[in-house]
Amino acid sequence: MRALTNQIIIVIDKLFDCSIVQLYMLKKMFSCAVFLLLISIAGCGQKQIMLMNAPLDTGDTVDHPPSEEELLTSKSFVAFLPVQYAENLSRYHKALSVSFVQSVLEEYGDLKIIDDIRVSRALNRSEFSKLNADLKKSKLRRFEDNLVKQTVELGKWLRVRYIVLMRVQPSPEKVDSNDWSTYIRFRIIRVEDPVKNELNHEFTFIFSESNDIWEELGSLVRGRFPLSGFIIESRANRAYVRINIGRKNRIKDEQECKIFRRVHKKIKGSNGNTISSYGVNRIGQLQLFRVQEDFSWGKVPSKFREAIRQGDAVRCY
Repeated sequence: MRALTNQIIIVIDKLFDCSIVQLYMLKKMFSCAVFLLLISIAGCGQKQIMLMNAPLDTGDTVDHPPSEEELLTSKSFVAFLPVQYAENLSRYHKALSVSFVQSVLEEYGDLKIIDDIRVSRALNRSEFSKLNADLKKSKLRRFEDNLVKQTVELGKWLRVRYIVLMRVQPSPEKVDSNDWSTYIRFRIIRVEDPVKNELNHEFTFIFSESNDIWEELGSLVRGRFPLSGFIIESRANRAYVRINIGRKNRIKDEQECKIFRRVHKKIKGSNGNTISSYGVNRIGQLQLFRVQEDFSWGKVPSKFREAIRQGDAVRCY
C-alpha cells in the first residue's frame, strides 16, 4: 500500500512539472506575438521623411508675393516723416543729428530706411495734403493724436512696417567751445494692425560723447524689432520650409519664427479718401533647425502645414 502511494505522488509531481513548462511556453509565445504585432503596426505607420529625401512642393503660392527688394533684405522697412527742426541749427548739425539716429536704427534695430523721396512724393498726393499742411504748421513741437493718426495712414500707404516722427532742436546743455550738442526727440510707430507706439525717446546728443550715446541708444533698439523674411521653398507637403534669412542675419538653430499671410486692405483715410495697403494675419509658426549663411530650413508643426504657402511672410524675434 505504501509503495502504491509513493507511485501516485511521483506521477502527480511529474504532471505538475509539465504544467509549469506549458505555462512558461505559453507566456513566451504570447510575448513573441505581441512583439511581432507592434513591429507590424510600426511598419504600417507613416514614416518620417527626412529633408534630403523630401519631395519639392509645387503650386500653392500667395496672392501677394514679396518683391525683389523685399527678398534682398531681412530688415523691416521704416519711413521717416520729414524731420522737423527748430531755428538756429546749422545744416551740419541737422545732418549729423539725423544721420546718427538713422544709423543706430539700421545697425542695431535691423531696420531698413526707405528713400526720403518716396515719402516726399507721397506727401504731395492729394490724400495726404492735410498731413503735409499740419506738419509744416506744427513742426512736431508736440506729437498730437490727429497728426499721429494721419502719419499711420501714410505709413500704410507706403507699405512699411514702421514710421518715425522726429524733431531736432538746440540743446540747453552747455558744452566746451570746441564741442556742440542738439536735443533730439523721436517716436517709432508700428503702422501694421494693431497699431502701437514701439518706442518714444529723447536725449541730448553731444558730439564728443557720440560713441557712448551710440551704445546707449543701440541697447534700446537691439532685438526690439523682428527680422523679416519669406518662405521661398517648401517640401514634404510643407513639413519643411526654406526662408531667405540666415546666420548673417543673427538667427540661430531652434529659434522659433511666426508665419503671416499678407492681405490687401483698403481703409478710409482722415480726409475721406480710400487708402490701399497691406495687412497681415498670423497663420502659423516654425522652428529653425538648419541655419546657413543666407538662408535657413525650418520645421512646421503638422497643424499649420495646410495653411501656409510659398511667399508667406516670416518674422523671427
